[in-house]
Amino acid sequence: MKLFKVLTMLIATIVLPHSVFADVTFSGYGSIIAGKTFGTVDDPLNPGETRDEILTADFYDVGQYDNDIKFTPESLFALQALVDLGDDLKFTAQLVAKGTDDFEPEFDWYYLTYQVNDSWSVMAGRRNIPMYYYSEFSEVGYAYPWMRPPSNLYWWQVTQFNGFHASYDFELGDYSNNLTFFYGNENSYDNKEMLFYDELFGGNARSVDEFWSDILGFNWSIAGDDFEVRFVYFQNDRDRTTTAQDGTETDSVPFDQQFLGVGGYYNFNQFTFLFDWNQVEYDDAVGTEYPTYLVSLVYNIDDFQPYVVYSKADHEQTKTAAATKDLEEHYVLGFGVRYNFHPSASFKIQYDKFVEQGEESTGWAYHGDARALALGIDFIF
Repeated sequence: MKLFKVLTMLIATIVLPHSVFADVTFSGYGSIIAGKTFGTVDDPLNPGETRDEILTADFYDVGQYDNDIKFTPESLFALQALVDLGDDLKFTAQLVAKGTDDFEPEFDWYYLTYQVNDSWSVMAGRRNIPMYYYSEFSEVGYAYPWMRPPSNLYWWQVTQFNGFHASYDFELGDYSNNLTFFYGNENSYDNKEMLFYDELFGGNARSVDEFWSDILGFNWSIAGDDFEVRFVYFQNDRDRTTTAQDGTETDSVPFDQQFLGVGGYYNFNQFTFLFDWNQVEYDDAVGTEYPTYLVSLVYNIDDFQPYVVYSKADHEQTKTAAATKDLEEHYVLGFGVRYNFHPSASFKIQYDKFVEQGEESTGWAYHGDARALALGIDFIF
């Protein structure tokens, strides 16, 4: 309750001075999730030693489960304010408080939307990069059947950006279409995920800064009565600066990145089939590629949705003297049930098996196998 009051007061500070001239609508969402892993594994980075199994449920925020029951890796609360400024102009601001950040609220979205006409709208501000099918609502647990979108797909160190969107809605035959173009940049200072990897491999950095510039791409969504398919492509420049404890800065070699993906769902009888396939390519010296995909089948029976979800991620190098695919590789197999016990809330329980398939000799088998159980409640308001 205290957290909700803090969130409300912070957003009100922004919107109330304008409330005389604008309509303000509040909404929000949240998740209260607990989970743990089971047993121990050989420590892939310290031969001869063992450690708890570790399941990374959130790579971006380094939300991890081990053998102790934890609530912080995935629990979060969010409050959104929509300010209607009139004449088809709206402002959206969103505060999110995550367990991985000790529930300290942070503005992660803030943008203006202008409805040009019935077909065109433009947006300027900060929100998620529309990378994967679930990227723009990946933290809204109530919006999908699983406990989370598979973390070994949704794992990039940058997920948001400051930029512009231009969106066009149109009909093509019997199908609804949306075509969105976007451009922006993101300077992720003190990037939590990159600092985690630096420490994981024995580094002692003070901070790691990740820079994505000239993010340029488009989405095309096609929807019918029983399906939706979404295509995405974007490219950007990538750079990184690592700051040592003494303040010395080391810049990485910059390179270009291309992202291609297709995802969606199809409903048939009482089943829903969901999928997401992506190919990420770096224009670096070794020709790095990351092919990833997920498939999931959900059975819809009254208020229950039992499901199975499988996701696979690989890491390949295509420009080396002997092109290799035996680098980082892993899959996650999950089984679970969603129970919609309330019009605005659902209970979920999910068991995950993470299988490490990376090549040990190359140093890429650093995740280790893991089995985890998580349960929790997702809600909206």
